[in-house]
Amino acid sequence: MNPLNVQFNVNVLTVPSFIQPSEFSIWLHQEARALQDLADDNSLIIVRLYLAQRIKAEWSRKDLDALLQGITAKYPHIFRVEMIVIEEDLKLSEIEMLQSDGDKEIASLMESMERYQNEQIARSKLH
Repeated sequence: MNPLNVQFNVNVLTVPSFIQPSEFSIWLHQEARALQDLADDNSLIIVRLYLAQRIKAEWSRKDLDALLQGITAKYPHIFRVEMIVIEEDLKLSEIEMLQSDGDKEIASLMESMERYQNEQIARSKLH
């Protein structure tokens, strides 16, 4: 039972090596739009953006913050964008592992929420 009737998903994004810093914003919006278009009505997406240092170095903190906040404002199914700066591009196996870890975290969180809800229901029956 999902107490919020919401499906949470974690999506791992890594910026391809051929994307230049000047193209990053366009690329990120395209990826966000694709996630938004694929989302179910009751889903919320946590994006884990693994951002290459070469791109971060070209963007000010203020501009990056504005871009990431703009993503969550423009695409309602994107609940949050988490940015992790990396030195080198990730291998496909690393991306798959990170995606699997994210899926496990969400499953664990949902189980905790369900246990909490069941405890609250049980307590209310005692009174």
